[in-house]
Amino acid sequence: MADHEPEDDSSPSGTLRQPLRLALADSIADSIAEAIATNNLKPGERIIETSFSERLGVSRVPIREALKVLHAQGIVIGGSHRGYKVATFDARVTQQILEARLQVEALLLRDAIGNWAAGLEDPAMLQGPIDDMRRAARVGDVRASLQADLNFHRVFRNAARNAIVGTLWDTIARHVLIVFNFERYRDKDLRAVVRQHEAFRDWMLERMAAPVDEDEIRNALEDHMLMIERGRRRHGAH
Repeated sequence: MADHEPEDDSSPSGTLRQPLRLALADSIADSIAEAIATNNLKPGERIIETSFSERLGVSRVPIREALKVLHAQGIVIGGSHRGYKVATFDARVTQQILEARLQVEALLLRDAIGNWAAGLEDPAMLQGPIDDMRRAARVGDVRASLQADLNFHRVFRNAARNAIVGTLWDTIARHVLIVFNFERYRDKDLRAVVRQHEAFRDWMLERMAAPVDEDEIRNALEDHMLMIERGRRRHGAH
């Protein structure tokens, strides 16, 4: 029997397998996370692959791949023959997400402010998501407001030019989308959401003119992230 040469995995076909399907699965994972964030999928609710396949007009294969990604991230639970269910984001998990986000975004914002000040990136990019929030507020579109909020933070994630920390941000972005639709973290008045982000943008722009203080950045981020919850605590205390 003749010997067969091993397949050359260094070829383009060996290193870039099924990119369209993988990209589709990632997009579907985003759609499922958005459905959870906007309460169209409830904690503990079973996810029916056939239902999503019909609604999205795709086969069950990328649906299954998307669910595997979300399962690895802890956003859905179960799997195998049991099927998947939406995870419950209890107080402990929520706190872990908040802590991770605060640490990651503090590093990203530090680098972003430095790059804006040096003229390497354009802080005007922050305006686009704010405009999207304003449009969402006019029509009462919670989903669009949530996505614009995440995109606002994605601007300084990208402006930081920090590949390692940026990848960590990407990993928890879906968690953040879900958690920050919880009532205690988000204002029901979508116009107030616009004002909150305008104020935070102005704070960032002001910091470009002076040396960056990392503790100040962390404190400002924490205030921005927890503004609604802290306000409700103060209101409830009186």
